[in-house]
Amino acid sequence: MTTEHRITRFASLAQLVDVRGREQPELEVYRFVMDGERVVASLTCGQLLHQVRRVAAALVAAGLAGERALLVYTPGLEFIVAFLGCAYAGVVAVPVYPPNPARLEKALPVLLGIVRDAAPRAILGDKLTIGLVRGLASRIEGSDELVLLATDAIPDAITDEVAGPMQPPTDTTIAFLQYTSGATGTPKGVVLTHGNLLHNLSVIEARFEHTPESVGVIWLPSYHDMGLIGGILQPLYAGFPVVLMSPLDFLKRPASWLGAISRFRATTSGGPPFAFDLCTRSVPDDTVAELDLSSWKLAFVGADAIREDQLAAFARKFGPCGFAPEAFYPCYGLAEATLYVTGGAQAALPTVYAMPARDGEPSRQMVGCGRPSEDSALCIVDPQTRTLVADGQVGEIWVQGPSVAAGYWRKPEATEDTFGARLATGEPGRYLRTGDLGLVRDGELFVTGRIKEVIKIRGKSYHPQDIETTVEDSDPEMIRRGCSAAFLADDDATLVVVAELRAAALKDAALPAAHAAALCAQLRTAITSTYGLTVSGIALTRLGTVPKTSSGKIRRAICRDLYLAGELPLLGLWRRGLTGMSTNMESPTVETP
Repeated sequence: MTTEHRITRFASLAQLVDVRGREQPELEVYRFVMDGERVVASLTCGQLLHQVRRVAAALVAAGLAGERALLVYTPGLEFIVAFLGCAYAGVVAVPVYPPNPARLEKALPVLLGIVRDAAPRAILGDKLTIGLVRGLASRIEGSDELVLLATDAIPDAITDEVAGPMQPPTDTTIAFLQYTSGATGTPKGVVLTHGNLLHNLSVIEARFEHTPESVGVIWLPSYHDMGLIGGILQPLYAGFPVVLMSPLDFLKRPASWLGAISRFRATTSGGPPFAFDLCTRSVPDDTVAELDLSSWKLAFVGADAIREDQLAAFARKFGPCGFAPEAFYPCYGLAEATLYVTGGAQAALPTVYAMPARDGEPSRQMVGCGRPSEDSALCIVDPQTRTLVADGQVGEIWVQGPSVAAGYWRKPEATEDTFGARLATGEPGRYLRTGDLGLVRDGELFVTGRIKEVIKIRGKSYHPQDIETTVEDSDPEMIRRGCSAAFLADDDATLVVVAELRAAALKDAALPAAHAAALCAQLRTAITSTYGLTVSGIALTRLGTVPKTSSGKIRRAICRDLYLAGELPLLGLWRRGLTGMSTNMESPTVETP
């Protein structure tokens, strides 16, 4: 076992790149694979240092030191070089999701919103994405003054002009802006310092018990905190190799993730709960027989509510090929605290707590997410009175520690409200209000939901995840796991559920009205019998309709807006008070009876 965590010997990301490149030049730290098997690009630490210095020199030559740069990259190693090149040159990186040309009108508002908020001086990308950005120049505010730089076109010769990190940063120097996933609202830029990052990386290294013998496999998006900090920076920090995949490869063929773990003998990998559930449901049995998952010692699970039955189902299916239930590592974190907040002991079975039924809600099987590091603190607070609640009682999760970010970019009021919380009882210290609900039992954190998403009906509170699970469990052959959204459609406690249907359950992409009516009736009955609630609307939608964040969280507020605007591509719609059943609507509108 390692100690709780050791103090990092690195003063900044720039120094981390420098030390690894000079002391371990032959370590092949990054490999990028296609379909989970074919290596198409790789970087040793020595090559990484050379490429980072090349990009840093170009950034300094363009007068960008101290400025912000938007990073827009397709999946691959060029993003890593650019991100670390920014750190080396003293440029504040702003990673964003590359807009899909096929779905540009949906993706563009988010990108343009981040551009307005971050006000970057430059946009970095590969030749492909910079070409796309040039085509969008007329829609980007202040595009005439932006520096557009394709980092994969910078000549190698420019590296000779750089001898080391441009601007030695301190703990409080901004490293990058991490835009939040926007699960419950508009994304905001979290200001993360070099001190935040290095502390969080040191805690992850100790808690995950990483060593130079560790091997990672990561498919998570590189612009998101779990993929960037846990998947890309952690291997460089701890000095072990990682195999990277495109998220699209995983989503197209989930077995490619497990195949990569088997092929490259990974010890560490993981993702949101939906990833494990997707593998359980979609990996064929003959493929399972070909896998060897015995090397997988730590399977981290985080970013959303964790269900014990999902973990158990995954362990049952992949146990015969070497996966051990003890490998599961439930953890809790958020961008505002860099990434990692709590986790348990490596190689220990997850803690499961059956929360007693109350206020009409059924008993809940909850999975524990461990404890914070020794130099951090966590408490459960009544969000109304700002007083501590008793052990085992639900309240808002408040956090303190060196990993807590500096605040939101150019949002002083939101920063004070979220990062400057104080207990009403007058104890010293400021806390990060996470907006998440949870309880602590025997020192371990159990996360129950989000404050903004709690459904309140007739004075009682219900968690949307519970209602969604009931819906999905009522007909698993028809309803997709992790692809439902429960919300109130108005202030009169009008409960609506949107549920995606499995593609295999549809014939010729059609849903007969009789089948849709029967399914809606079945879902209403399941909700009413379990919670005693009256449902006002059931919307059946196509695969990929329910909006999610990059980490797989359901964006219930966005789904609600789409439902009310009649913009969901519905296969069937039932609403209380309407006559008949609407199905297979190409241009659906939600009518008011």
